[in-house]
Amino acid sequence: MNKSIDKMINYARNQKGRVGYSMNYPARLGPYYMDCSSFVYKSLMAGGFISKNTPIGNTETLYKLNGSVFEEIFSYEDLRRGDIFIRGKEGYSAGAGGHTGIFLSQDSIIHCNAKYNGVSENMASEFLDRFRSDEERYFRPIGASHTPSKTKTSGSALVLATTNVRAYPSISSPIVAYYTPGQRINYDMLTSNEGYYRLSYIGSQSGKRRYVAYGDYSGNRRIDIGQ
Repeated sequence: MNKSIDKMINYARNQKGRVGYSMNYPARLGPYYMDCSSFVYKSLMAGGFISKNTPIGNTETLYKLNGSVFEEIFSYEDLRRGDIFIRGKEGYSAGAGGHTGIFLSQDSIIHCNAKYNGVSENMASEFLDRFRSDEERYFRPIGASHTPSKTKTSGSALVLATTNVRAYPSISSPIVAYYTPGQRINYDMLTSNEGYYRLSYIGSQSGKRRYVAYGDYSGNRRIDIGQ
């Protein structure tokens, strides 16, 4: 069985706008509705991590995949694209007591949820504590293949057009500064969400992590990160 994070996430993203949210059986099994756990199960199937004949379970049965389908990740800082989160203490997470979804990056998740009545991409901070505990645990699909990145995750970028510096990786985040053409930015992390690709660094004066959009999903670029 070929295992692919890319196929898993492509399936997950293709469900946006196509399914509503429902915990009711059998509606939660699709194709018109899903809940958080059936969405993750079907995404794992699409990625080849579990058989398509696997019964659709819940957060409790997802926990039981640890050691066979998943390996547990014990630090939020170690998370990467394609990892799974499960909210709710094991043994007590069934139904409304738990939640689950997939990381697109350390800063963003994709999940099927009641708040947005379907599949949505959101900042992780909107739904997660962002630290490992009995109430929030992280797992990585075993045997995952990733498409190699052609872009460095750190380096020096050349600013091509005036662009804003934000406190958080969101278009609703406060603007704390800006860069003008010809300036350079030394970055140590790349991330993406809300239709934008962002570089990130720790501000020399503030000591806080900052985010700058260097391009968008349509291919427009305001900063050359290859310089």
